Amino acid sequence: MILRSHARTAVLSMVTTLALGTLGAAPAEAAAAACSAAPDTKSAARVHGWGTPVWCDEFEDEYLDSADWVFYDSPGHAGKGRRTSQELYLGNGALYLHGLPDGTTAGLGARHAQSYGRWETRIRLYRGAGAYRPMALLWPNGGGGGEYSATREEIDFMGVYNDPSRQRADFFLETPKGGHELGYADVDMTKWHTYAVENSPAGVVGYLDGREWFRSSHSTRSPMSLCLQLDWFPGEGSNGEAWMEVDWVRIYPMNAGGDG
Repeated sequence: MILRSHARTAVLSMVTTLALGTLGAAPAEAAAAACSAAPDTKSAARVHGWGTPVWCDEFEDEYLDSADWVFYDSPGHAGKGRRTSQELYLGNGALYLHGLPDGTTAGLGARHAQSYGRWETRIRLYRGAGAYRPMALLWPNGGGGGEYSATREEIDFMGVYNDPSRQRADFFLETPKGGHELGYADVDMTKWHTYAVENSPAGVVGYLDGREWFRSSHSTRSPMSLCLQLDWFPGEGSNGEAWMEVDWVRIYPMNAGGDG
């Protein structure tokens, strides 16, 4: 498990500065109750009536549990840099992923996988190195540790590619039969937004603040895990540090409310 107290003093000070006054810690019973329903009107789950999640993480506890998460400890994307749990931090009811200028960064994947369903997360980014790509994605079981998945399946339902100002959200879909499909939206990602995706036999739909912004008739078929990654692409953007702040994540079954 990743304990809140494992954060180094200097970095924890920066985390506190970034988050201070924006998110208050909720009592444990309130956090548990919040898991039963979508928490705000800009949630796709609330707008489209997805019902009760099968699993969520509010990041209100004192630790991240290894029973729920796979913590990356490996070379970074395409073998560049290093992913380590030492750059994961908890504070003020949020999870932070931190990337250092030398490519030491963080990533983790939920152990709760399903082939079809709905996934949603609330994220805020900070202006930072263009060489870092903040990502919320679906990847076959085990997390997005490699350059390509074994099944060639991937759904990036929140990505940033070489944009240090964090003003453009990218959507990426890769399926064995459908090839590569891309979408994007101009949005200030330094403010809080919810990002969601629905994967069904009929196709993939992406949502930004509850509104559809991507649709494809292709979809993935393998059991998929929700992953949070801060990926390093040296030489493909400005150098430096990067931060990614995650308020919560939720997973819904395909038949939970809505029209699915």
